[in-house]
Amino acid sequence: MKQIFPLIIALLCINYCFAQKVVEKKTRLTDFVTERYQTIIQTDKQIKQGTYNALYEKKIVIANGTYTNNKRTGTWHFFFPTGKLLQNYNYTTGQLLYEAPEDTTSAIRYLIDYPVTEKDTTMITKPIRLGGRYYGYVPYFRLFKLPADMQNSNTQQLEVIMELLVSPLGRLSDFKFHIRYYNDKEDLKLINVNTDLLSDEDKTFIPASRDRKLIASRILVHCYVTRLDGIDIY
Repeated sequence: MKQIFPLIIALLCINYCFAQKVVEKKTRLTDFVTERYQTIIQTDKQIKQGTYNALYEKKIVIANGTYTNNKRTGTWHFFFPTGKLLQNYNYTTGQLLYEAPEDTTSAIRYLIDYPVTEKDTTMITKPIRLGGRYYGYVPYFRLFKLPADMQNSNTQQLEVIMELLVSPLGRLSDFKFHIRYYNDKEDLKLINVNTDLLSDEDKTFIPASRDRKLIASRILVHCYVTRLDGIDIY
């Protein structure tokens, strides 16, 4: 019996090894962004496990971190396509370690249902997308498709504004694409997007606050249409 037990363990280990295989994968996310990561291929699913990198134009790292059993763990680093550090976030502790300051040249605007003046002493914080102000919005870019009746339009004249409604709990609750002529306020098309197409991770924000009370907010991301009729942030 003592000889049989080790044999059973060995057979189980062999079966487990055959049931899964670790491979390197490369996936194109947008016209400009590709991702490289390790995955365990099991008999019925694929699980991200190990180092993850997202690259802009195949050379500039815009996201770097580690997956453990298909979940982001430890500290991740997020960058703008210029290489500028945008955010450090620890997914294990749920702690924002760094968020780069944002100036008036940003293509992102934030709105709350509360009038603010220069003399206002109310303390207001903006909503923060986990993943930073570029890579964090890549899952949203991927859901854009230029309508069929606009395929022959001069896309250089078009602007796409992503409108995201974030709840006080930090969840994406509404998502729209506004297609307009550049610097025009009138929509040529308004496209409502089903938020169920996104994972829970991709719908997570640090919510806005007013005097430390969490509030709802809207985020407007100004984008241009790319050569392949996708979108990217200005």
